[in-house]
Amino acid sequence: MRAAVLLDLDEVVFVEPTLDRLTDDIFTAKLVKTPASKGRILLSEKEWPIAVALETDNGWIAGNFILREPTEALIEKLEGMEIEIYQEPQAEWEAAVREYFSLDLLRTVSPGIEDLSPARADAVLELLREVWKDAKAGTCLDAACGTGLGSAAARSLGMSLLSFDNDPSLLARGLRSGRLLPEETMWIDATQASRYIRPVEYGLLLMAGEITPFNSIPWRRLTHEVLSLSKRAILTTGTEKEGSMLRQWAVEKGWEAELIENDRDAFYDRWVCIARSH
Repeated sequence: MRAAVLLDLDEVVFVEPTLDRLTDDIFTAKLVKTPASKGRILLSEKEWPIAVALETDNGWIAGNFILREPTEALIEKLEGMEIEIYQEPQAEWEAAVREYFSLDLLRTVSPGIEDLSPARADAVLELLREVWKDAKAGTCLDAACGTGLGSAAARSLGMSLLSFDNDPSLLARGLRSGRLLPEETMWIDATQASRYIRPVEYGLLLMAGEITPFNSIPWRRLTHEVLSLSKRAILTTGTEKEGSMLRQWAVEKGWEAELIENDRDAFYDRWVCIARSH
């Protein structure tokens, strides 16, 4: 496990139960109340604490500070302890955190049914190659990634992925299949993605829908999250009406956007909104 290796430990348990709870100060308070005489602090390349580990009677536990700040009470506790300090690039620790929670998800969640269509996978790869033919290696978000069909396609273009979905059974299936990689995968609410992710170059939202006037608010929010976190995006859906809504939401964010019909797929990715920030 990467997290333990980066802290130079045989094993470590995170105090936070899931990745989406990394923003919650309640777990900092739990560290403060934990009896311990030895600890380890992991600093980023910018000399900022990104993790704190404490040795307890039951082993080492750690709290994450990539999405929240250490409190004064925790700092005071650490000042009275025997502390070792380590340093790693923050990106390395973030990947280790994603891996930790992905492996925990694999242990605790039954995978959903295999839903991969090889024909659709090939069609999505062709679409990405056509639209992003001038793409350089970079990071791509795969929002509402499901079992990772889009992630696998983007990875084959040389991209690194940040894949996320709110359905743990789909993520478990994607992780088991290898289409999703533990260090790239997050179980989070995609409509709140900007709480957990910094902006990257590319964004992907495949098979959006079914979008209706009654459920358009979360889909609009999800679309805006993808656009807020990327510079170039591909958004697909099944019908022209839904695709027009995706294009409208991109335009209202100030993006250039066009809607094209994709004859490679008669259903899932029939209409494609290609968007680029100004």
